[in-house]
Amino acid sequence: MEILEKTIAQIREQFGLAGGILVAVKDGKVLLKESFGYADAEAGKLNDNKTLFQIASCSKAFTTMVAGQLCDEGKMTWDTPVKQLMPDFKMMDKYAEEHVTPRDMACHRTGLCRHDVMRTFVREDRADLVRRIAYFPPAFGFREKYSYQNQMYVALGYLCERLTGKIWEELLKEKIGDPLGMDMYFRGIDTIEDKNAAMPYSQQDGKIYRVPEVVGKASNPCGGLYTNLDSLERWIRMLANGGELDGKRIISEKGFAELIKPNVCIPGRSAHPAELQKSYALAWITAVYKGHPIAFHSGSTNGFNSMVGFFPEENAAFALSVNTVDTPAYNCLKYLLCDLILDDVADDYSFLIDAYKRSVNLGPDYTEEEKKTVALSEQEAQKFIGQYYNPGYGVMEFIYQDGHLRQHYGLMDQEFDYLGDGKFVGFEVMDTRTYRANFNEDGNLWMRLSTDAVCPIFFERVK
Repeated sequence: MEILEKTIAQIREQFGLAGGILVAVKDGKVLLKESFGYADAEAGKLNDNKTLFQIASCSKAFTTMVAGQLCDEGKMTWDTPVKQLMPDFKMMDKYAEEHVTPRDMACHRTGLCRHDVMRTFVREDRADLVRRIAYFPPAFGFREKYSYQNQMYVALGYLCERLTGKIWEELLKEKIGDPLGMDMYFRGIDTIEDKNAAMPYSQQDGKIYRVPEVVGKASNPCGGLYTNLDSLERWIRMLANGGELDGKRIISEKGFAELIKPNVCIPGRSAHPAELQKSYALAWITAVYKGHPIAFHSGSTNGFNSMVGFFPEENAAFALSVNTVDTPAYNCLKYLLCDLILDDVADDYSFLIDAYKRSVNLGPDYTEEEKKTVALSEQEAQKFIGQYYNPGYGVMEFIYQDGHLRQHYGLMDQEFDYLGDGKFVGFEVMDTRTYRANFNEDGNLWMRLSTDAVCPIFFERVK
């Protein structure tokens, strides 16, 4: 398809792009299905229809699909307080703790901000990760607003485990993968190096480079599924058909409708001016694109960007994944596939590349004052080095190395610049996170993790 080749070439020229997979279906027919570029650029290995891609937060829809099936079975409802289903579930906001429902968890309106950094620390024990939610300070009022929150999806997946006695990965295979005929592999459980799998890449100045695979199974319910193009085609055919594939219904019509019922408004504009009225349903963003209702969700993790969506009234759906991050590929290819479905393909999609350049900041969001760093001597650093503890985050350590304070936490090894008066700033390139550390006179620490935890997190010095 000429416009697809043109768009991929435009992205690759400006941002680099190892490769990807994409598919669009309508009325039971494949409109487009392509594997392109490299699964492993160093080895010259090409992507194909069986190459595994990490679909990141597009995994959330599998969690809500299982939860919806459990609603069909009478094991739960979307509006039953979680405390009634899982009595040991706790939150810092006690009103929220008593009233939060699976729906609140799944539509990001619990009052918590992201706190994603701690998921690099608690990587294996899902129950422990959920337990630590009790110590996350609320950033907003309960049900006040939309605030994307991954740990609540882990808690929702864990709730499904508690209600069934089976782990999330088993539930996905048993209730979705096997009935649909999908290949499923899972982060932290299956290795990708020995499989036909796409390797993760990032880009800088248009040149791609290999990045580490995200590891750890604890967070899988919010984004840990590996699958391939043939399997994604099976998934989206079911979505396009309202929860049924080849005469086999995997969720009731009522249950499927609940998954795409808007729950909370999402502020801000879409990348495409023709996409309006965004809301969050249950692992699906709902909107109207060129006058047509659409449900979709993106996924981003180290080295992978994905997008899955469907038009509920058109019997049509699409899916894509690329194994290079920090590019506009998933938006450009998303809207190309949407336009293909609607028979309204544009001659050029570079306006989405331009919009990406204008709107996406891949650098630190330092203030002018924070750009004025000062030298940190080893003697002065003695006031700050040591171990600090938060019951939700665990132990965070700071050392002195090469003239800088350095944070060790989970998988993180982050350098900080000194601003004086116990204040530091740092920038993590892979996830474009800006960190602010403020060491108090009493020796304790307040951490602000921009784009992650908008509320300061208190750490007590323990060593």
